[in-house]
Amino acid sequence: MSETTETTTTTTVATTSGVTVADMQEYLSVDEQDDLLATLISMAETDVISKIDDSIDASVYRANDLFNQAVRTLVDFTYNSRGGLSDSELAYPPAYLYFINSIKYRIKSEVDDETES
Repeated sequence: MSETTETTTTTTVATTSGVTVADMQEYLSVDEQDDLLATLISMAETDVISKIDDSIDASVYRANDLFNQAVRTLVDFTYNSRGGLSDSELAYPPAYLYFINSIKYRIKSEVDDETES
């Protein structure tokens, strides 16, 4: 008798399109709010990029997992802080600032490495 061995491989594909409305609907557990979420995603991407280096193409940022998590975090914070939904007096969530600091030099370093090649 022969033995058969089965191997399962899990592949994680990097998101190169950045955060989408569908991603945020799942992240926030909401079914609607397409226009609002699209606006918040755009605002969050602009905010993150402006804090790092706005001369770098947005596609470079969108390929970075930490950038996408920073966008999700800011969209979540802003979505849940609108109107009277939050008693928070913070301008930004602490995790967001952590992500910004974590990716600030990584993104610039990656771009510098690519231009030197």
